[in-house]
Amino acid sequence: MNDQALPVELQAEWTRFGPWREQRLARLALLSNWLRQSGFDPSLWQDPLSGLEQRLRQDLVQLAFVAEFSRGKSELINAIFFSGHGQRILPAGAGRTTMCPMELASDPRLPTGLRLLPIETRLDPATLAQWKARHDAWQDHPFAANDAADMSASLARLSDTLAVPIQRAQELGFYLDDAARATILRTEDGLVEIPRWRHALLNVDHPLLSQGLTILDTPGLNALGAEPELTLSLIPAAQAVVFLLGADTGVTRSDLELWTQHVGEAGRLRSFVVLNKVDTLWDPLLSAAQIQAQIERQRESVASILQVPLHRVFALSARKALLARIQHDPELLEISGVPALEAALSKVADQERRDLIDSGWRATLLDTLMLLERQFQQQIQQADEQRLELAALEGKNKHVVRNLVMRIAMERKEFDAGLAKVRALHAVNARQLEDIAQLLDAQVALAPLVELRQRVKTSVLKTGVRAALEATFSEVRGRIEAAERQLEENRAMLTGACEQLNMEFAFSVPSPKALKLEGIRLELDSMQQDYLRYLTPARWLRLQNTAHAERLLLSALARLRSVLERGVRDTQHWNRAALAQLDVQVRERKRNMNRRMQSLELVEHAEGELGQRIAQLRKQASELRNQRTQLRVHFEGAMR
Repeated sequence: MNDQALPVELQAEWTRFGPWREQRLARLALLSNWLRQSGFDPSLWQDPLSGLEQRLRQDLVQLAFVAEFSRGKSELINAIFFSGHGQRILPAGAGRTTMCPMELASDPRLPTGLRLLPIETRLDPATLAQWKARHDAWQDHPFAANDAADMSASLARLSDTLAVPIQRAQELGFYLDDAARATILRTEDGLVEIPRWRHALLNVDHPLLSQGLTILDTPGLNALGAEPELTLSLIPAAQAVVFLLGADTGVTRSDLELWTQHVGEAGRLRSFVVLNKVDTLWDPLLSAAQIQAQIERQRESVASILQVPLHRVFALSARKALLARIQHDPELLEISGVPALEAALSKVADQERRDLIDSGWRATLLDTLMLLERQFQQQIQQADEQRLELAALEGKNKHVVRNLVMRIAMERKEFDAGLAKVRALHAVNARQLEDIAQLLDAQVALAPLVELRQRVKTSVLKTGVRAALEATFSEVRGRIEAAERQLEENRAMLTGACEQLNMEFAFSVPSPKALKLEGIRLELDSMQQDYLRYLTPARWLRLQNTAHAERLLLSALARLRSVLERGVRDTQHWNRAALAQLDVQVRERKRNMNRRMQSLELVEHAEGELGQRIAQLRKQASELRNQRTQLRVHFEGAMR
């Protein structure tokens, strides 16, 4: 790990999550290995524990940096994440800025370097997610992991531009109707300069990024307006949004438009607003108190306009913070204001992240422990009953033993016949699950949107997009609600059937817990708000670009399909858990009957076998009780 990339004073504060995650994974591995070696039925524990492991390994926290051009995003990222290199890494400063959206991550499976997607790919309707899978479309610029100069030279390509005719710029999604916010510069020969790259992926070895932290750097209104996937997928997925403004200007018209259209109502709740370049307010003719009062007035004004709590508005100087860290000047660093923002971001990346994982971690382990303890209780009860049954035969003749063997054989035959009810339950359950899967079938639910995409390819005017999206969201919501009703019917059927089987076979199968798809419905509601907010009348002209309209619809199709598929997966996992206990108790009952039969047959044909078998059963019950105690100890260790 390249610790040099992170300042010394930040390493302890920002790198707690990695060791915590590794500790949790180690505890989970110990628990899983012990359960496997102890012979516990995998159907009772493997799914939930694998789910916990997968969540820990794949958990990512994304910080999105959003701002208009020249607000100092790249300099702030340099100051927080790359100042340990001793120089400016991302292009920043006059005439040098990041011209395309960039994602920063750490993936040891990929080479260290920069991947750039040419701007011409905007003419193709494929989404960014689809382009990421097409490695041949990107230009690769590898660099040495510990060579800051090489890294900085490679990242300078983020500032590359192309000179093209205005018509070509418009085909590629750039619009020049508002000169005040246009980032495209006209050249002397009538051409305009546009970014050369559409998207960038930076893969580096970094102590924070390697813990699952990713950074999204978005360069301004024009880029976001042309890439619906950024606004409608990547930014909404971020756990925190850092929204930058100029401390000297406050909230400008284009800043407010960017905030309203691309951060949105939901983003406000997880946003940190940064008044950057606060050093421009450090007037030598004013006292320190007067300067601070001026800064506080600006913070209060911004908080009021953007409707965010004042404690989430930070006044700082990214340039001074970078300088302070390179020069090892702690006093200047504190004055820069950046440490306060870093503390807030580290809380999102560490403590809040751990709390979110913990909320499901303990509940999952407790539920699994309860299922396994129920299995233990059943096994202990069966061992005790069998021991008492054999103890009652002491002093009896072989004829009594023979009658008991015949009785158990009859019980086994009746039990096998009764299993037809269990098989019938599985069959009915499978049909109901199929009905739910059909309700959540993405191919059927999203067919109107797929048809609209086909029409958009050939139509001159792209109309009906908003109405079609509204209708599709309504259709998907109706299907999710219908699936919930079906799930409740399925749960009621399983509850009634299990209660009947419990009475008939003395099982102890618990009633399945209700499954609510509330999380999916909330995600759908948020998604609908994002898309409808995006489709304002001001964007009508952009939608007339066929590739742009297709990208918008492809983005919606991908996110809606993901929601529906998640509903199917949740339903399947719930159903497997609901039936696992029944299936385990059926198997255990069959094994117990076979063990009883074998014991009696040995007693019937061998003198002195009865007392030995009783002793074995007493020992077996004692070992089961000890193992149950060990089970609790292992689970308590995993839950710490």
